[in-house]
Amino acid sequence: MRLRYGMNPHQQATITPLGRPPFAVVSGGPSYINILDALTGWQLVREAARRFGVPASASYKHVSPAGAALGETVADAYARARDADPKSSYGDFVAVSHPVDLELAGLLKRVVSDGIIAPGYDDGVVDVLAAKKRATYLVLEADAEFEPPAEEVREVYGVRLTQQRDALPMPHDLPDDAVLGMIVARYTQSNTVVMVKDGMTIGVGAGQQSRVDCTRLAGEKARLWWSRRSSEPLTGVTMVSDGALPFADNVEEAQRYGVTHIAEPGGSIRSPEVAAACAKAGITWSATGLRLFRH
Repeated sequence: MRLRYGMNPHQQATITPLGRPPFAVVSGGPSYINILDALTGWQLVREAARRFGVPASASYKHVSPAGAALGETVADAYARARDADPKSSYGDFVAVSHPVDLELAGLLKRVVSDGIIAPGYDDGVVDVLAAKKRATYLVLEADAEFEPPAEEVREVYGVRLTQQRDALPMPHDLPDDAVLGMIVARYTQSNTVVMVKDGMTIGVGAGQQSRVDCTRLAGEKARLWWSRRSSEPLTGVTMVSDGALPFADNVEEAQRYGVTHIAEPGGSIRSPEVAAACAKAGITWSATGLRLFRH
């Protein structure tokens, strides 16, 4: 299938399923980045919903989530996901784990968004969504039973790279917010730091070369999110890092944003220093042994 364009309008692009298609186009025409956002976002919300047994949603921009959250309904989950960083969610691609109802369709009708992927749509929903963006809003229906191949293949500049798909189960001995943060980190461009509170991301620092910059970026987003709700100090935040914290400066930064639990792979030469800094700051430290890089 020919796409509207590639990563940029001057690039032509096509999509070719390698067997059973993972989704169907219900309305609109996808671009290259739409497909990347949709496929990545769907895997995030599918994994989160399976783990926690409630609806999950993610608001994707440029192959990383601006926000992700659990909710009592799909509308609740998306509202919480978008509320994490509404500025970054402007023009997002939406992923939800359960069929879309008219409540969520009504919410999407009022916000600027490029498209959505979901496992189904209630009666009347597609008509509401398809009318968005001068009738160009992209609606994709995910195949809820589709399992991605065990091997990932990428061809870049004349070289083919293959690797095992990252499907290692998340730990069962961590608090829910830590596990949710790890699931979000798995589907976010590295380096990544995710801050989570009460089942929703409140700050995502993605794609930075310096991990402490990820921590600051996620923390400032978390602080802004909290400032819209309360004048009291922010606390009870869980911070997840997709890679080992290389220095204790990340802990010092985390303190500024109300972090009380840090979950990271550990195993670094300075991990004992990081653990000691957490103990001194009264922050619970969990070494997961699980790196979650994504490039």
